[in-house]
Amino acid sequence: MLNDLQLNSILEDFDIAYWKVNLFSKKLSWSDHFSALVGKPGTNEPFEYFLKEILHPDYRYDFRLYFDKLTSQNEPFSLELKLKLNNGKYRWFECRNLKNKDHSNRETAVLLFVNIHQAKRDQYTIEENFFYYHETAEMTSTGGWYVDTLHKNIYWDNVTKKIVNCPIDYQPAYEERLKFYAPEHHQRVLSSFEKCEKYGIPFKIELKMLSLHNKEFWVRATGKPVYNEEQEIIGIRGVYQDIDENKTNELNLQNSLDIIATQNSRLFNFAHVVSHHLRSHSSNLSLIVELLKEAKTEADKLELLPNVVDIADNLDTAISQLNEIVNKQSLLSKNRRIIKFEDALSGVMASTSSLINRENAKIVAEFNALEEISYISEYLESILLNLITNAIKYKHPGRKPVIYIQTYIENDKEYLEISDNGMGIDLDQYGDKMFGMYKTFHSNPEAKGIGLFITKNQVETLGGSISVTSTVDVGTTFKIKF
Repeated sequence: MLNDLQLNSILEDFDIAYWKVNLFSKKLSWSDHFSALVGKPGTNEPFEYFLKEILHPDYRYDFRLYFDKLTSQNEPFSLELKLKLNNGKYRWFECRNLKNKDHSNRETAVLLFVNIHQAKRDQYTIEENFFYYHETAEMTSTGGWYVDTLHKNIYWDNVTKKIVNCPIDYQPAYEERLKFYAPEHHQRVLSSFEKCEKYGIPFKIELKMLSLHNKEFWVRATGKPVYNEEQEIIGIRGVYQDIDENKTNELNLQNSLDIIATQNSRLFNFAHVVSHHLRSHSSNLSLIVELLKEAKTEADKLELLPNVVDIADNLDTAISQLNEIVNKQSLLSKNRRIIKFEDALSGVMASTSSLINRENAKIVAEFNALEEISYISEYLESILLNLITNAIKYKHPGRKPVIYIQTYIENDKEYLEISDNGMGIDLDQYGDKMFGMYKTFHSNPEAKGIGLFITKNQVETLGGSISVTSTVDVGTTFKIKF
């Protein structure tokens, strides 16, 4: 059996103080280490001194209750509490009675005071950090995830499950991991994860994900490799941050900026053309007026008169063409409606039947993949009219014109393509001038050079885009994304 000196020495090494309590007399004695920690009670009753001076007020009631049960009913207890040390600071201790195998003849109880301050502080730090992590994750919609690349498992925290709109008990399957990403981003996702898993290259990308119910949303995904002790990659850890609202606003803003930039470009081009053409006609007219003033005979004046008529006709034609462009632009005030491509094409073919029959042109249309669209009918008919008549005007001299028109959907985008087997266009020479006003690329008496300008203006005004591919002597394809 250990004596008090030996017991005190052993417990002091572990920073453990103790009381010895006589269960019959209820008197207690403190170990030297306990006195060294909190100070000696002096002439005061140790228990009352302990309650009033040493024990934190929050724990006085509970401690007295447990202590009374120990001394009256020999009932063991364990309680975490705060004690004020000699330096005036409170520290955490766990108070529990030392177990004794001989309960029947027990006269003395030993209460241990185990210093758990560091463990308690670490626990509070962990809980505090977890609280801030959880609150930050909730506020910023940022969820954590882990991919076990060895055992092919995926783990999501609750915030990630909330972002993906999954139940808390949902467990994503490794084999179905791509189903949570938009199809157009599959290759990017596979590439990022593969480089991280094989070569330890971290990634930070923005991509579109799919919720459990296939709703698209944007996230910022960050991933880093996880290594074992042998510096082998065993997994990938990262976070998803829901940025759908910000990304949508960003894309809308960029789209608006692009539209404004395009409109400004068209406006500048239009103003330049107006200025150039009107100035040219007015200069010619001024020159004729001066010549008329200098003419000495009526014959000289009559000789200049046809020039005045030509200038007037050219000026009237230019103003009419510019007016046509302005009238096309005014259609924007009209509302979109559902238009069948077949109906729009039928109207265009009826209005150009004489041209089609004269040139023996063949028009093939495939609208099965996309039969209708929400659009301004006058715009769609104008687009078809310009591109079809251009294909016939610039047909290859050695073959009959064939025009193939098709619609389709790709990556949730709607497209219209018009292809021909005509003369083609040298894009290396004219590519940057394709859609400019008064630009022509082949000799044709009916060419005005405003058709493609109007078509591009109409497509872009409604938020779409138009592109062209062409091979000289083979043909041309115009691709319109709505």
